[in-house]
Amino acid sequence: MNIGITGATGFVGRRIAALARQEGHRVIAFSRKPRPEPAIFDEVRAFADPGAGDYSGLDALIHLAGESIAGLWTKSKKEAIRRSRVEATQALVRRLRETSGPPKVLAAASGIAFYGDQGSATLTEASPGGSGFLAEVTQAWEAAAAEAAGFMRVACLRTALAMGSGGGAGKVLGPVFRAGLGGRLGSGRQWMPWIHVDDLARLYLFVCTHDPVKGPVNATAPDPVTNREFTTAVAAAVHRPAFIAVPAFALRLLPGGMEEMFLQSQRVLPAAAREAGFQWEHPDLRAAAAETLGKKH
Repeated sequence: MNIGITGATGFVGRRIAALARQEGHRVIAFSRKPRPEPAIFDEVRAFADPGAGDYSGLDALIHLAGESIAGLWTKSKKEAIRRSRVEATQALVRRLRETSGPPKVLAAASGIAFYGDQGSATLTEASPGGSGFLAEVTQAWEAAAAEAAGFMRVACLRTALAMGSGGGAGKVLGPVFRAGLGGRLGSGRQWMPWIHVDDLARLYLFVCTHDPVKGPVNATAPDPVTNREFTTAVAAAVHRPAFIAVPAFALRLLPGGMEEMFLQSQRVLPAAAREAGFQWEHPDLRAAAAETLGKKH
């Protein structure tokens, strides 16, 4: 297959590209700063404007591009998060509709933030969306991608925290926990979905190559954990204590409602992936944390 990837130079995009080429696919990267990387991509196309991209000749398009939610949530930051997801995806879909012979499938990034704060309720793809800034942006993001369903197969991967060496959550958590400053957030009872980046890459390719898969797909490990359990696993991986808890009231002082990222509880199960026959290679958090943080990267 010819597989296009927006956001291809990021942590997840590069893992998908490497795995796709390993499996014999041809990878076309869409980048704001086109440059050849023959060891990773077969071709690089411009992506300064999603509404003007060249999506011809693709069998599948994986859409990952979007402003990081990390950083202080100022008014301009929140607008950039929304615009880079909703408006950019709307523009991309309009362009795909205009493309002669568009890709057969669009595998679009989404997030478990779709569900908002759901406490201890078990959540599958059939569960309703929640409220809050990230939930509402994510719901609009999926709706924008779903506009392509009239002329191609569309799947939205509701992605959890990605673990893996070389980037993602490990890049942030590693220094904090190695310094002995790690600890639970708030009560630690909130559910905190996660997935190993290699399983995430495999799931994206699984979606691209399995025609029955469409609609929302929870991209999480099969066994959800609480924040307390997550903290314990990360601390064990770096052989440090984790007793410095961050109180909920302190997180609520962060600007723009940022506490959503840390205190919301989402007990998400990957029902669609399991039903489709996807098999996880990294289902255990302790093993994933050890692989991610067991040595300094």
